[in-house]
Amino acid sequence: MADPLRPSITPLSRPGGPGVPGGMLGELQSEVSVEATPLLRFVLDHIRAIVTIVVLAVVVAAAAGVWHWHSARSEREAQLEFGRILVTPATRERLEALEGFLQAAPSSMKLGVQLEIAAAAAALGDTSKAAQAYAAVCAADPQGSLGIMAGLNEADVLLRAGRPEEALARLDALMASAPATLLDPVRQAVREGQAAAAEQAGRLERALEAYEAIVKNSGLDELGYYQAKIVELKARMAQSAAQQATHQGQNS
Repeated sequence: MADPLRPSITPLSRPGGPGVPGGMLGELQSEVSVEATPLLRFVLDHIRAIVTIVVLAVVVAAAAGVWHWHSARSEREAQLEFGRILVTPATRERLEALEGFLQAAPSSMKLGVQLEIAAAAAALGDTSKAAQAYAAVCAADPQGSLGIMAGLNEADVLLRAGRPEEALARLDALMASAPATLLDPVRQAVREGQAAAAEQAGRLERALEAYEAIVKNSGLDELGYYQAKIVELKARMAQSAAQQATHQGQNS
């Protein structure tokens, strides 16, 4: 007879009957629906692999966080260094510092550094280096607004350096590759550059075509300058043709 003052202790496990698992697994499975039993069995059978995968996922997430933190820190340090260079006097040393910084600059800053190199070189009269820097920006962003403006600046530098044929080639390339969404004022700026470069190169017919395209496609009200240039170029071309005809008549 059981002692009523002595609490009974429920055993943690008990032998299972036929077809019934024993122990704690049996008790756990008795609380789980029949449909969920295969999933429970899968988890218990592959617990080591599951834990390993979870640990690896945590490690990868932590490593990614460290990498992003390090990248952000490196970029902040690069921006501070860039700023220190920009506040120095516009001398040859500053240009050399910018060129050295470009090698280690983050990719997100390289175009900006190239533009500063171009501006610094142009200010020092180094047109060759300025043109190279503008060309690098244009090549990196050929259809973007930054690349197109860099191409215009490159052509201007080449034109001022007495290299009109190279300037005209750059402007022709810009016009050929420019997207259809390019703003009309920018197209006009390209055409103006083409006209100036062609005229400086002695290619009067090409310059005339550029000025006529400006007048035809421009929405500006004040076109007197361009119309005057058209008249001037036609007169020069007529005079040149007359001189050539006279020269040929004397030789015949």
